[in-house]
Amino acid sequence: MRSLFFIFLIGIHLFAATSIAEKSAQLQLTQEEKQWLIEHPRIIVGMDPDYAPYEWVDEHGNYIGVVVDYMHELEKILDVRFEIVKNKSWEELLHLAKKGELDMLTSTVKTPERSKYLTFSEPYHSAPTIIVDNGKGAFVGSLKQLSNKRVVVEQGYFMGEFIKNTYPAIRLVFAPNTKKALEMVKGGLADAYVGDANLVDFVIKKNHFDTLRFSGQTEYISQQAFALTKGNEPLAPILTKAMATIPKEEFDAMFHHWLSIDHGISTQTLIKYALFLALAFVLVGYWIYLLRREINHRKCAEQKLKTSETLYRELTEDVTDVIWKADSNHILTYISPCVEEKLGFRPDELVGHHVFEMFTDEGIALVMERIKQRKENKEEAINDVYSIFEVQHKCKDGSFIWGEVVSKAVYDKDKNVIGYHGISRDTTARKAMEREKELLYQELDHRVKNNLQVISSIVSLHSLQDDTSRSLEDIHNTISAISLAHDKLHQNATHKTLEIKHYVTALLDNLLASSVLDIQKEVNSPEIYLSANDSITLGIIINEFVSNAIKYAFKGISSPKITVSISKKQDFIAILVSDNGIGFKEEEAQHSGIGMDIITTLIKSKFKTDVHFFNNNGTSMALKIPYM
Repeated sequence: MRSLFFIFLIGIHLFAATSIAEKSAQLQLTQEEKQWLIEHPRIIVGMDPDYAPYEWVDEHGNYIGVVVDYMHELEKILDVRFEIVKNKSWEELLHLAKKGELDMLTSTVKTPERSKYLTFSEPYHSAPTIIVDNGKGAFVGSLKQLSNKRVVVEQGYFMGEFIKNTYPAIRLVFAPNTKKALEMVKGGLADAYVGDANLVDFVIKKNHFDTLRFSGQTEYISQQAFALTKGNEPLAPILTKAMATIPKEEFDAMFHHWLSIDHGISTQTLIKYALFLALAFVLVGYWIYLLRREINHRKCAEQKLKTSETLYRELTEDVTDVIWKADSNHILTYISPCVEEKLGFRPDELVGHHVFEMFTDEGIALVMERIKQRKENKEEAINDVYSIFEVQHKCKDGSFIWGEVVSKAVYDKDKNVIGYHGISRDTTARKAMEREKELLYQELDHRVKNNLQVISSIVSLHSLQDDTSRSLEDIHNTISAISLAHDKLHQNATHKTLEIKHYVTALLDNLLASSVLDIQKEVNSPEIYLSANDSITLGIIINEFVSNAIKYAFKGISSPKITVSISKKQDFIAILVSDNGIGFKEEEAQHSGIGMDIITTLIKSKFKTDVHFFNNNGTSMALKIPYM
């Protein structure tokens, strides 16, 4: 009975010890990353106490928000415990991170200054940065229009650094948090606020800052990531891999849960609306009275309107993004001149036409779904500050470009939609980069599978040998050749081709360094680039030849040497690998070893050609590789 109990305790211990290993296997963690997690079960985390909806402290002193939900999920995935540093402002947390007194920060945007003392994971969420003003002046459009203006940002937040470095003419004003910053804009203490769109949306709805206006979009993107302090750099790729395991549906559900919280409309806000409407009626009545008495006041007002319209057009024409307005039926009433550069249409060719005429069928379907959702939940739609979607746009020449559209509905006093306005940005280049990245991942996946199949075949052939230690050494050299090829590929900007002379030289250095003999090498080749698959196959072939030469060719040879000569012909590459060893007897060629079998099999299966072995002051191997 005692023996059974003892075995049970051992089983529990082994299960606990391997729990991280099992989860790491699902995450495809390296051995070093697994060991790091075992050695760091407790991670000290700095989290902004006032950064809703991403993260903030509620009235009970608990941290809540989108990123808090992410952290709970990561604790389960990685089997670690996150301890949040409490009662510290964001500025204080950044100071602690500089001193290395905590392990990581959440919801951190990468900047040049922060990169000096922090290492960042891949971003887990992106949002545009927008411009907000009090709605009393002309539409701002871009940061360029805010030169010599007072722009308020949160103390210690990323926008302060970006604006200071890129737009030094802007007069920066700092606020302790987003609510205070927006209150400064509302009260006239600042001309505009610039920050994360989701953050602005949440604070405006929660505090009923109904007079504030979305007045432009910047070129910066708020890319939220985890930031690791000195000594904790291995955690960055671990967190990136762990976040990637969370299903997209679950990830989006956690995010939209916090953005869709209904804050209601306070009685105070309703009273303000009522007072505003009452004042509006009085002013309108007084204005009508003045108009009847003095017709010339109308002329003055019309002149002011023309001046304002001229200023508005000058501002919109200076913005590279397309600014547009439409009525309640989605008929364009204005579109900025830069649309001609993007789509090829002049503004007068689009004004008066339905916005759907600019979109593809898929884009129309997406926008129709947004409109349907707005109609089904009118109250929620009214509280939305803006709507963001990405659709393909038709160009005049028949081509297509991708565009990100940021739009806002305009309501009358009865909360009926009377029009729309917004900004469209060309995202074709970004889409192309995302597609190229996806194709690269697919190619890498395919490449790894092929290499594993080659290794499996080579292991099967070596298993026929009686000498197990020599077989393991040969298999190790083969894997090293493949690993070296991948290292060289990662040093190439495209990750697709290798410069063959550099690769073969490095391969020979690795092989000859493991030999007790002082073997010289010589590599003769012009600059030739081969595909990843062809390079790896050639590396395995040369590896097998040289490994055999090291074992058998140089008995009694005083100055052993390996020579590789590569030349490029019209449609093929000729390769000659030679040693100056003892050579081989003709009858031995009839009973080739495992190395020659591997070489012959690879050349026939991968290059669809033959290989020739012959004596020439040693053993030589000649082959041709198709080359386009």
